[in-house]
Amino acid sequence: MAKRQTRRSISVKGITYQRLKDFCESSGLSVSGYLEDIIAEKLDAAGVPVPTVVKPRPTTKLVDGDDIVSQHFTF
Repeated sequence: MAKRQTRRSISVKGITYQRLKDFCESSGLSVSGYLEDIIAEKLDAAGVPVPTVVKPRPTTKLVDGDDIVSQHFTF
């Protein structure tokens, strides 16, 4: 596994995801690969330049100098 996560996420409606997943499975494609190809084609056609550097994701902010700690409770 990569030391640094480079993937980002987007949300789609459940029905759209299911249609996409079904199509990709029946076509022998990966969902991410299929979407990346379509998006790249659209961006290229629109003349959107390819960045030379990818901006890093925002980091966790400190509160009063302490790290934010997540806690999970089960009842």
